[in-house]
Amino acid sequence: MITALLLLAQVQNPCQPCHPQIVASYAKTAMARTSAKSSSILRPAKPFLEPVTQTTFSVSPTLELQFNKQDALEGKRQLDWVIGSGRVGHSLLFTQGNRLFQAPLSYYTEAATWQLSPGFQRRPQLDLTRVVEPGCLNCHTSSFNPATLAIEPGISCERCHGHSPQHIATAGKVAALNPKKLPAHERDSVCAQCHLTGSARVAKFRPSGDNYQPGKKLSDYSAIFVGGKAEASSTIGVTSHYENLALSRCKIASGDKLSCTTCHDPHSEPNNASAFFNAKCQSCHQEKPCKSAPKGDCIQCHMPKAAGRGVDHSSYTNHAIPRLPNEAKPATSSTLTSFWQNETNPRDLALAYAVTGKADEARPLLEAASKANLRDTQVLSQLAQIHDREGREDLARPLYESILKLDPNNSTACTNLAVILVKAGNANEAILLWRKALKANPAQTGVRMNLAQALFRQGNRAAAIVEIEEALKFDPDQPAARRLLNQIKP
Repeated sequence: MITALLLLAQVQNPCQPCHPQIVASYAKTAMARTSAKSSSILRPAKPFLEPVTQTTFSVSPTLELQFNKQDALEGKRQLDWVIGSGRVGHSLLFTQGNRLFQAPLSYYTEAATWQLSPGFQRRPQLDLTRVVEPGCLNCHTSSFNPATLAIEPGISCERCHGHSPQHIATAGKVAALNPKKLPAHERDSVCAQCHLTGSARVAKFRPSGDNYQPGKKLSDYSAIFVGGKAEASSTIGVTSHYENLALSRCKIASGDKLSCTTCHDPHSEPNNASAFFNAKCQSCHQEKPCKSAPKGDCIQCHMPKAAGRGVDHSSYTNHAIPRLPNEAKPATSSTLTSFWQNETNPRDLALAYAVTGKADEARPLLEAASKANLRDTQVLSQLAQIHDREGREDLARPLYESILKLDPNNSTACTNLAVILVKAGNANEAILLWRKALKANPAQTGVRMNLAQALFRQGNRAAAIVEIEEALKFDPDQPAARRLLNQIKP
């Protein structure tokens, strides 16, 4: 069965008239199938009890997720988008209000079963409030419009070849971007935009507000840091292939001559992967063939698959290319270092330490960066949150206020400043800020609970009840909200 995505690629792809064979081949690859409205792999699920959340789920052939929990709650969500190629499985998204949310169930292809999505095993409550941010969709869609929730499915040709209206208008007389012809850093940036995460990835401060485009250096847009934590050698990160390849003897010896496309053809996937990639290895290792590889199978021995970190029922290829199958990974430093071979910007390092939870390392660097650039809301926000967590509201408050002067709709600043204001007796201003935060994301249960309590204390019982009931529409398995509703209902 041809998926809806394949049909879209054949009908709508502007490259198809001149490159029909490449478009048809590419449409069958995992990159082209990273998102869609439906999938031929998915199977409906008859009602079953999920043990962690003690919720009974079912999934209809039309992808309607139904749930109930010990007769305490029941509901349904229409699953609008399928995320993932299906090689490992599919996550699914649903729309509610003005946001997209990740469904608590995912379909795992190899096991042919529905189970909790990665990360949903952390609490026994049914979580229906995990917002999907634009950055999360960047590597699974060609484009995403947060205002309209419109998604262009799959990874389009332009994500690697750049926006080429003149190339199309002139029927190819104006050349399109060819990543292979770019300098090494710019060439490799095309793959690294989605296949390199590291321990921390930080957006650089760019007053122009422009985003990375193929042909540019990714290091001018994103600071990537590695180290900072010990990771289990028996697992592989979902997006650590690029990082692992950089650590391999093959890459170190070959330098810029070796890139992702040395072995991978982005436009197609081999029918016999083992034979295809073994030939790639042997093209460089003809003089000294490996005697230990079983029947000449380089991949099985030197690029073994291992369990995916944080993703059940998954396995990924080890691109570190160990000399021996059980060779230990290099020791991971507790210090964050830049992945790119350039000088580390203290501001970027400060943010990297902050997002990895190292407040002591982050604080002095953030303080210096905030003084150097009073308009850097990323720095101001991280520094304010550190002060906030440490009980230094006198230091956090002016930072949140500065952020809102630069970005009046900053949800984090609205939410946290409101808490400080309500403690100081300024409930009216806090209520306005919480309402503004909820416009950005209506599923913030904690914010609605704070808002409801503030309204109730002002004597506005009816408005408080409305807010709690709205919270339960998004987050029905929320015991604290139900308790508060029972307490204040007349």
